[in-house]
Amino acid sequence: KENLQFILNWLEKFPQYRNSDLFLARESYAGHYIPQLTKLYIFYINYFTILKLYLGNPLLDLEISVKSADYLWSHGVISDELLTMKRTICDETKLLLESIHNNTSKECLDVWELTNEEMGSDTDMGDLLAPICVSSIGNIPDPCLTDRINMYLNKPEVQKALHANITHLPYVWDFCLGLVLSAFHFLSCDLAINIIPVLSNILKAHIQVLLYSGDQDTKISLSQTRKIAKLLVRDLKLVALDKYGPWYDGLQIGGWSQSFGGLREGKNVAYLTFATVRGAAHEVPYTSPSQALTLFRAFLRGHPPPRRNNTI
Repeated sequence: KENLQFILNWLEKFPQYRNSDLFLARESYAGHYIPQLTKLYIFYINYFTILKLYLGNPLLDLEISVKSADYLWSHGVISDELLTMKRTICDETKLLLESIHNNTSKECLDVWELTNEEMGSDTDMGDLLAPICVSSIGNIPDPCLTDRINMYLNKPEVQKALHANITHLPYVWDFCLGLVLSAFHFLSCDLAINIIPVLSNILKAHIQVLLYSGDQDTKISLSQTRKIAKLLVRDLKLVALDKYGPWYDGLQIGGWSQSFGGLREGKNVAYLTFATVRGAAHEVPYTSPSQALTLFRAFLRGHPPPRRNNTI
């Protein structure tokens, strides 16, 4: 509600921006708060010409989004035995719910400890392809970039310029410092909210939604987001407007996608698009900026991800 009020106050101060296009785009845990914010915007839809949602590797439903056992197993990261344990003893949903209530069982701790052991300490759950930070890796994205960003943003002159840390906290800034759950003050009741019905209502209001997934993310894997997309398609009786297939970033395949929609004013309109981003991690623009830009441009223009390479 505070975010909505900010926008309404801002539009009151700058009325020239009323009836502009509004695109809400975020990733990860934003799968919870962006749809809930959009639900409030629906009551002010006349303020905007177009309202669209762009969600990357989104946390939408704890019962679906965070489960990663099958994805990890299919990528050779965990053993057959651990796959069975995750399916029968403790999966990511159970572990997270127990953690929220500060009541983590020994069974879940044992499964999680074995998961860390089999994955290895140098494996990034947000990016299976990420190398560790060493002195020389070659011509690949800088694995030490996070360290450099941390150093830069902790410089006093930088924080002063950004009007950050004005309360002079006694510790340094870091990415998602502490557990994400505590860092963003999520209450257990907030995390337990199933956002799928919220997205369903958003789609019923003819607001276009793009769900995209970096295919190397194990935190919220593409398989789980695709399950949610399929549930929405089924429940809303949306029809496929194209076949599932590759989209292109220049000459290269950027990922795979499919759009779903229905008739509106005699025309087929895509309301929901699901897309993967090949080789990308939990934070797609961070690891795959070119593909992210291509996908985002298409979304802004109201087009599906480009099915043909446009550079030939």
